[in-house]
Amino acid sequence: MTTVSVALCTYNGERFLKEQLDSIAMQSRAPDEVIIGDDCSSDKTIEIVHHWMKTVPFSVRLIQNEHNLGYEKNFANIMLNATGDIIFPCDQDDVWLPDKLKVMEAYFQSHPEVGVAYCRRSLIDQNGNPISERLTELFGIYHPLDSSYFYADFCKDFPDCAGCMSAIRKNLIDQLFPFPELWAHDTWIFTMAPMYTQMKTLPDVLMLFRRHGNNASALGKEADWANGRDVYYLTSVGQYRAHTPYREDMIKRLSQLPPSPYRDGYLKYLKGQDKHFGNRCKIEDHFWTNLHTLVWEVLSGRYFQHKQPLKCMLFDVKEGILNSFK
Repeated sequence: MTTVSVALCTYNGERFLKEQLDSIAMQSRAPDEVIIGDDCSSDKTIEIVHHWMKTVPFSVRLIQNEHNLGYEKNFANIMLNATGDIIFPCDQDDVWLPDKLKVMEAYFQSHPEVGVAYCRRSLIDQNGNPISERLTELFGIYHPLDSSYFYADFCKDFPDCAGCMSAIRKNLIDQLFPFPELWAHDTWIFTMAPMYTQMKTLPDVLMLFRRHGNNASALGKEADWANGRDVYYLTSVGQYRAHTPYREDMIKRLSQLPPSPYRDGYLKYLKGQDKHFGNRCKIEDHFWTNLHTLVWEVLSGRYFQHKQPLKCMLFDVKEGILNSFK
C-alpha cells in the first residue's frame, strides 16, 4: 500500500495558512502524514497549526526550528524526515483542489518509471480571485531560454513547474540527499532527478497558486508581465553573472557523475552558455575593444537562441557604450 506525506513549510503564515490547511484536510484521499516545519514564526502560525492538528484524523508532526533556517533548508529538513512513499512539498499560501493527492498518487501507481510528477495550477491573487494566466508566459521565459544554469532543452517540457506543484518518490529524495548548500529543494530535485528517473507533467489542474507580492519564489506580481521580456530576455547577462556560483557548482557536480545522455547534454549546454554569455559580458564591459566579439556572436548565430535576438544584441551595444563612459 502506497503511503503519502505532505511536507509543509511555515514562516509567519497566519494570513493564508488556515485556508491551505483546510484544503489538505478536505482531500478526497487523506494524507497518511502531514509534517510541518516552522521556521521561527513570530505571528499566530503555531497557534493555527496546533488548533488544526486537533481537528484532523491523520498524523501531523510539527517541527519547530530552534533558529531560522530559511525556506531552502527548512524544506530539505522536513522532506528528509517525511516517511511516506510519495512526498508532496507544500507552501503555506496556496490552496489544493480536493483530488490533488488522489490523482497524483494514482499516476505514480500506474507509472512506476516516474519519480517526479507535476500537476498544473491556476493563479489566484491575495483574495483568492483568479488572475491572468499571462504570468505563465514569464515562467516559460524565465526557465528555458536565458537562465544560465537550467538545461534549456529539458526545461521546455516543464516551463512553469514549482516545488508546490510536485510530488516525489521518497526513495528518489534519499538518493538526492544531501541537498547542496547553494540549492533550493525544488531546484535541486528538478535539476538532478533526470539522472535517475523520469519526470512528467500531468494535464490536471490540481491547485490554486497564490501570487500576492510577498512570495518567496520569483515572479510574484502581475506587473512583472508588463516588463517581463526586458527583465528576462534583455538583462539575461545580469542573470548569468548572478548565477555564476550555481553554474560552476553544477558543472563540477555533473563532471563527477558517470556519462549519460542527460549529463552530457547538460554539460554541453552549460559550456555553450559560458561561451555566449561570457562574450556578452565582454561586449558590455569593454565594448570598443570587443567589437569583433559582437560581430562573432552575430555570425555564430548564438544570439538567435533568444526569441528577440536583435533586441538582445542592441541591448548589449547600448550597455557597452554606456559603460564605456563610466
